Amino acid sequence: MWNNWIPKKVGMVAWRAEKDRLPTREALARRGIDITDASCVLCGEYVESSEHLFVACHFIQTVWQNITSWCKTLPIIAFVIRDIFGLHNFSPGSRKRKKTLQAISHIAIWSIRKTRNEVMFNNAQPNVIKVLEEVKSLGFLWVKNRSRELDLSWEDWCRFSVFE
Repeated sequence: MWNNWIPKKVGMVAWRAEKDRLPTREALARRGIDITDASCVLCGEYVESSEHLFVACHFIQTVWQNITSWCKTLPIIAFVIRDIFGLHNFSPGSRKRKKTLQAISHIAIWSIRKTRNEVMFNNAQPNVIKVLEEVKSLGFLWVKNRSRELDLSWEDWCRFSVFE
């Protein structure tokens, strides 16, 4: 699950999400913290659990659809967070492309959590395009500087014509 093309803190958030160790509203209520409203801050429809926040939320499913479209992969069919982290294994292409897809899935989890916190604590409006642009920009920054792929350009990254 670990990927050295992303900062450790990003991998740690992804790992904590998979283990249901992030302070979602459901997790806080389970720990005895008084939560007046446990519904998801992004959709408002269901209880905010890790599974809902990163896989089942309608807003998040739209984010994943946009990421798969950008990365030119098959649509994501995920039922649990672990499904998201294994998608790169089933994607065709080189080892570097698979490692890039793994990094993108971790960065997406990071960006989703960041968006959730901005909506919850700063009354921001959730925006799918903003999440996608953050995944693209952070992904380019981290993959370019950590993978020793010096010829990676922003244009190639935006078209996702990398490591093919």
